[in-house]
Amino acid sequence: MTVATASTTLLLPSPPAHRPFHQLDRRYGRRRAALQCRAGWQEGSESSDWRHRTAAAAAAALLTVQGLALPAASFAAASPVPLVAADLQQQQAAALGQQTPDTLALPPLPSSFPPLAPLALPKYKQLTLSNGLRVFLLEDHELPVVRGSILMRGGQRASPDEKVGLATLSAAVQRSGGSLQHPGQQLDDELEERAASIEGGAGPEAFGFGFQCLTEDTPDVMQLFAEVVREPALPQDKLELARQQVLSALEHRNDNPSAIPGREVAKLIYGKGSVFARDPTPEQIQSITVEDMRQFLQRWERPDSAVLGIVGDFQPAQMQRLVEECFGSWAPPPGQPSPPPLPNPPLADQGPISGRIFLVDVPGAQQAAVAAGEPGIRLMDRDEYSLQVLDRLFNGFGGRLFNQIRSREGLAYSVSGGWTATPIDHPGLFIATAETAQPAALLAAVRGALDDAVAEPPSAAELQRAKQESVESFVFNFASRPAQLYRALTFDLLGIPQDYLFRYKSGIEHVTAADVQAAAQRRLHPSQQTIVVAGDAARLRPELERLGLPIEDLPLS
Repeated sequence: MTVATASTTLLLPSPPAHRPFHQLDRRYGRRRAALQCRAGWQEGSESSDWRHRTAAAAAAALLTVQGLALPAASFAAASPVPLVAADLQQQQAAALGQQTPDTLALPPLPSSFPPLAPLALPKYKQLTLSNGLRVFLLEDHELPVVRGSILMRGGQRASPDEKVGLATLSAAVQRSGGSLQHPGQQLDDELEERAASIEGGAGPEAFGFGFQCLTEDTPDVMQLFAEVVREPALPQDKLELARQQVLSALEHRNDNPSAIPGREVAKLIYGKGSVFARDPTPEQIQSITVEDMRQFLQRWERPDSAVLGIVGDFQPAQMQRLVEECFGSWAPPPGQPSPPPLPNPPLADQGPISGRIFLVDVPGAQQAAVAAGEPGIRLMDRDEYSLQVLDRLFNGFGGRLFNQIRSREGLAYSVSGGWTATPIDHPGLFIATAETAQPAALLAAVRGALDDAVAEPPSAAELQRAKQESVESFVFNFASRPAQLYRALTFDLLGIPQDYLFRYKSGIEHVTAADVQAAAQRRLHPSQQTIVVAGDAARLRPELERLGLPIEDLPLS
């Protein structure tokens, strides 16, 4: 369970990925290569010529940083065969008039490190526009780059029951179709010309869109970004393309049996059709129209339920004016004075599924995929710190599940168990998963480990290791200023205090062994957990019957 960062990694769409860029001329190829070298962008496959020119310019930029002021042309005209380390060393030495050794000597690893700077919340500027849009501005002049993200409540949770998948399709077509002013390919061309990107999609709890560009292109790219958010074109051909992609994914969702148990145990616990665990049907996807998407986006994508964050190389006063220019006239839909509430159905009755095994038949499967689960906690529950420590006790090298089930008994190569991320207003899940050839023995071993956590507090050594791992990983929450700002947006959107991370760290530090046991007694009920096993039913059923638990067949829709 990673409660401190769960809301930014699971509840909302991830920070936008970057699209591949194609057919750029030499001028823009060099410009983009320089940006790649500074900002660490990752690209997909492109033409051989583009790769060679990019590598040449990036190598020249790298050598310039190292004090070897070699012109880019000397690399651009070089052989397209990639340079190996020794070749690069010879190039460097030749530039300095030095002799090169036959072998490449590496410097020794450092033995001491400077202390970390004090950890603190980023000093961002916060303002609210007259239309209700909340804005966070965070300066970062290390690179000539500006990044922005906007988050809006809704997402997949808001899709109506009769059209599950509407949020996913709408967000996909919103981006791929471009805006009314710059539809489809025209938007892509404008972005490629500036080596910029605009991406986005629908997550479980929200819509998220983001952009990235060079500082000098910020006004143009932000205007394009605002057009996509406010005035999407939603063309029919892009809907058909997105529809086929979703239908293909649905057709192949059971190809990998290991993905089945975790998905199905969530459906059983939350309830059939729950917004927290449902899947669309092909019929629902086929029924979605452009007008459905337009009405859905107008209802949910609105300034008074959104938060915008911008981080990078800018001056706050200028950026504030640009934000006002791009988003100040954005208005909620007519006739809807306040943001709509998100659906929040209660948990299903656990009685009919408690302590039962549901068997999914995968004929011929050599391994069985297993998941056991029960209702978990809400975000900011009183037990979250203790359960985070218990999560660490269970998992990873040295964890109880790893030591007992993999190392000692050899029942599974990979096994894990812990509390999933959760909406702030609804319980999450505890789920233990594994793949094994001996599901009955594995389930008995998992239950034994969970029973032990309920019966006895952890040892002093275990507690220290688990707490130390949690606290030492805390620093990675501050590794990137864009990630820090994105987390601030997420917290603001969900109503989580901005100092939550520091409360979390303090809470972990104060957890005792007795706290861990008490939380386990309140939150873990191994004998009542719902179990899903996916494998060859004819072979597995006799083995599972030895556990003495009721077994039901679970057909997949």
